[in-house]
Amino acid sequence: MQAMAKTKKMASLLRTAAPAAACAVLLAAQPAEAKVLEGYVDVYVGGMYGTQPKLSSVVTQRSEEAGTTKGADFFDYNSGGLLGLRGGVELLHTDLYVQFDQFVNLKGFSGSTIQGMIGWDLELGSGAWRGVLGGYGGLIFGLPYRAEYPIDRKQIAWFGLGAEGQAGIEYYLNRFFVLNFTGTFGYHYMLAGADPVVIDMAGNTEQTRTHGFHLLGKLGLRFQLGI
Repeated sequence: MQAMAKTKKMASLLRTAAPAAACAVLLAAQPAEAKVLEGYVDVYVGGMYGTQPKLSSVVTQRSEEAGTTKGADFFDYNSGGLLGLRGGVELLHTDLYVQFDQFVNLKGFSGSTIQGMIGWDLELGSGAWRGVLGGYGGLIFGLPYRAEYPIDRKQIAWFGLGAEGQAGIEYYLNRFFVLNFTGTFGYHYMLAGADPVVIDMAGNTEQTRTHGFHLLGKLGLRFQLGI
């Protein structure tokens, strides 16, 4: 009888403890709570490759006298290395950011872009190493060759729309600084430039218009601060 009473008591304790233990396991398995509002600044280096143009086009006239080149897409023409800076805010996984990329190739500092993007991302994991997936869309402004500040309308040779998917790996040095490697696959449709381009000796002009794909690989450092 005494053994039976002990068995019943043990079974009762297990029934009581099991739900509490299950709740504790579930809570421990959940990722860290996302920040409600976060501001960040990224600096990075990397490379960019643009595909051949999908529409007939001309390249914006070069800065040197009588310099014209035909038949290239802005991203294709400026393929090579890149230096970049991005600043933005994130509210409940929704990102709004402005990004500046300076392209560098055999011609030196070739072209640059300013992008204003909005999108959404998802962070995978909760340790020091984490994965990130995101999708973004917005406006792209193309500047021929090296930008001169202050940037005015005459320097904006191309403008258009872009959509990008991004995937990457992050390593949290601490709560404020994060190393990241990001790969980007994007599509761009570049509309007419701010000014027409002279395309032949007769003085005929054409406005730039192409679309295509671009690939970017970036290694960077982020400073972030959130609540």
